[in-house]
Amino acid sequence: MSGIAYLSVSNINQTGKLEGKPMSQLQADKTAIENVVDVYSTTISRSDAEALVSLFTHDGVVMAPDAPTMAGAGQLKAFFDHGFTMIRMNAKIHVDEIAVSGEYAFARCHSEVHMTLLETNVSHFEENRELFVFRKDSGTWKIARYMFNKLPAAH
Repeated sequence: MSGIAYLSVSNINQTGKLEGKPMSQLQADKTAIENVVDVYSTTISRSDAEALVSLFTHDGVVMAPDAPTMAGAGQLKAFFDHGFTMIRMNAKIHVDEIAVSGEYAFARCHSEVHMTLLETNVSHFEENRELFVFRKDSGTWKIARYMFNKLPAAH
C-alpha cells in the first residue's frame, strides 16, 4: 500500500466536512475520484453504455485486452454497446491507490467480475487489475484513460 488515506463518502456531510473539519482539496479530489470509480462499477453492472461514456472526457480512451484502442465518445459508446450485446457483468472495483497532481490523477484498482455470456448463459468469474487516469473537466473528475487486464491464474 502507498500510505494514501482513503475516505468514505459516509464520513462526509453536505458542507464538505469530514468529522467536523473542512476537507482539504486533496481529500475532496480523492473522494470524488473514488465516487467515479464506484459509479463506473455500478454502471458497468447495469450495462448502461451511455452512462458509462458520460464518465469519460470527450477524448477518453479505453485499452482493453485483445481489443483495439477505443478513443472518443463515439468509439467508446460503440465498444460498450457491442460488449453489452454479448456479456452481462456484475463488477466490484476496489481502489488500491489514488494519486492526484493538479488536473490529473490516477487510480490503481483491482476488481472481481462475474461475467455471463448471453448467447449461452454460461458464467465465469475473473479478477482484473485496473488503471484509471483522470482529468478534471470543468471542475469534475472524468476518466481520461482506462486500461485493465486479467490477473494471472496463480496470483
